[in-house]
Amino acid sequence: MAKEKRGPYKKSVERRSAILRAALEAYAESDAGGPTLQAIADKVGLTQTALLHYFPNRQELFLGVVRVRDDRDRFRAPDESLSPEDFHRLGQLIARNAETPGLVRLYLEQAVAGAAPTHPAHAYFRDRYQSFVDGLAEGLLAAKGLSQDQAAWLARILIAAADGLQIQWLYDSDISMASDLGRLVDLAVAASRGRPGPTGAPEPRSGRQSRAGSPPPAEG
Repeated sequence: MAKEKRGPYKKSVERRSAILRAALEAYAESDAGGPTLQAIADKVGLTQTALLHYFPNRQELFLGVVRVRDDRDRFRAPDESLSPEDFHRLGQLIARNAETPGLVRLYLEQAVAGAAPTHPAHAYFRDRYQSFVDGLAEGLLAAKGLSQDQAAWLARILIAAADGLQIQWLYDSDISMASDLGRLVDLAVAASRGRPGPTGAPEPRSGRQSRAGSPPPAEG
């Protein structure tokens, strides 16, 4: 039996996958500014021009990195609902994000840019958000006293909080994203089950704090 030949298309797909893995690593190692395109190219032994040959444009490269990150972090199948107990996994993921500011910024930039219907990331983020809302809502439907509308609303709030906390964290890394999101999850789960929520004070932040309702003092 003749040995199957590896065609140029298969080699191109494998090379593209290797580039995306290297780019993910470069973003994970970088600060919030993200790696340069040259730094990514160096990891795979290519020039910038040769690297971009494997993608229609830079935005497709950036979107590809987000896809690879999502595949790595996924803890459920796309069609699998989440139970209220699983919500705490969101806190674990956001805590992990705090170790990779470059990836956090890339994700947020792509999410915002993808709001434009013509952007390469539009369909991916539209489907991504809907999938997460549906998965969380299905899990919440099993909780006592929640209607379908309430579950969908609460799912959207949790996802919005996760994204919003990541934006704030880029401005102030003293914010404990996992702690804040975990506290919201506790409140949400308790409310969904008809129990009083936690009454303790939020976890103190490590670093400069300002009074509630007052902006931090001006510097300089």
